[in-house]
Formats: sequence, C-alpha cells, structure tokens
Amino acid sequence: MQTENSRPAVLCFAGLDPSGGAGLQADIEAIAGCGGHALPISTCLTVQNSVAAFSVHAIDSDILKQQFYALFKDVNISACKISVIPNETIAACIATLVQQLPAMPIIYDPVFAASYGGQFSHAKTIEVIKSHLLPHVSVITPNVKEINTLLNETTTGTVEASKLCQYGPEYVLATGADSKSEQVHNTLLANTGLLENYTYPRLPQQYHGSGCTLSSALACFLAQNFTIKQAAKQAQDFTYKSLQTAQPIGQGQWIPKRIHCQ
Repeated sequence: MQTENSRPAVLCFAGLDPSGGAGLQADIEAIAGCGGHALPISTCLTVQNSVAAFSVHAIDSDILKQQFYALFKDVNISACKISVIPNETIAACIATLVQQLPAMPIIYDPVFAASYGGQFSHAKTIEVIKSHLLPHVSVITPNVKEINTLLNETTTGTVEASKLCQYGPEYVLATGADSKSEQVHNTLLANTGLLENYTYPRLPQQYHGSGCTLSSALACFLAQNFTIKQAAKQAQDFTYKSLQTAQPIGQGQWIPKRIHCQ
C-alpha cells in the first residue's frame, strides 16, 4: 500500500532494448530520476545496439495481460506510459487494459521506428492505435516524423500536431529534435490550440532514448500532480540535462544519463 510520502508508481508498456538506451530501461531510469517507481511491462524484445535496430519480436499478449493484472491487483498505479507497440494484437490489448485503470494520466510516445532506422510498428498497427488506443490517451508526445505518420500529412514543424487531439488525447507535447532547425522547438498544444512554446539549444550529438526519457519523465511528474504545463516544462528540462550529460557506450548514438541529473 502506498503511503503519503511514497514514490508514485508509473506503469510502462515498452520494448526491451539491450543497449539500455531506450525502451524499458530508459523508462525505469527516467522515472527513478524524477522521483517515481517504474512498473515495466515488455511489449516486445528488440535486437539493437547504439548503432542500429535489427529486429523486433512481440511478446505474447496473454503474458502481457497476466503481468498487467498481477500489478493492477497489487499496486496503486498513479500514471501509465506507453511506447513501442509491435502489432495490432498488442495495440488492441493495451487499449482494452488501460480502460480498466482509474482516472489517471496516460501518456503515449508513438515510437514507430528507431531514430537510426528499423521499423517497430507498421501501417495496420498504427491504424489500430489511432482508432482504439488514442481515445484513452491523455497526452501524446510525437516528433515531427510521427506527427506526419499519424496525420498522413507532410509538415516540417510541430504546430499541426494539435490535430491529433481529434483522435482523443487532451494534450500534445510535440518535439522538434528531428527537424533541421538550429534550435530545438517543442510545443505544448490542446484541442483549443497552442499552450506553450519551448526552445532549447541544439546539442551536438545524436542520442538514443531521448523520446523515451521525455515521455517517462512527463508521466512521472503528472503522477505527482503537477499541472500539464508544469509537468511538460519539468520533463523537458530533465531530458535536456540528461542529454547534456550523455555518454557513448559503443560506436553509435550517445546514451542519456537519467540518474542523478536533476
């Protein structure tokens, strides 16, 4: 049972990344770094390192359900974060499970492909996500490529992301790290339009797991009852500092330092 001073528990649906840069490991570290406790449920196993993603292997949906119910019956869950969804079955399964959670923030980071290549979700899965999962999502955190994929449009910025609210999310925290601008421009939007703009200096390296870090931090701060504006700013600042202190572990992208980076 949670006590008044205990860390909020954040349920995470994500893939297992053996490099430790993204996926469940990123969720666990970011949530711990922001004062929470992660409850990690694997949606898939991936074969990847800091250079490339080679393959993705979905977890059996029955095992996923068993893990969910084991936690649901035992832990007072304060928020839920979702990222890689490898197929339509897992998409529909998660959509059904999150409906059983009491009113709480549900954050979706739409990871359809690795930043260095390698597809995680295909067109049919994305359609199930849009029709079945997004109606139950509180905040979605796409980059520009993911905005284009979800809207079937071509845009070079984040302003159009407010259109994603038509599928269900109340808020969109759109990130511009994958654009070619000299600075990184992020945007917090609602179905009523723009809420906040954020600008950060562009860092020199390529990073593995920045989106996972941001969405997990956001979920953790929302679990601590921050407002959406407060949580969005705190999560971005936490992520930026974790990138500033990132290090290479291999020959490819740098790995954020998410522990003790506040």
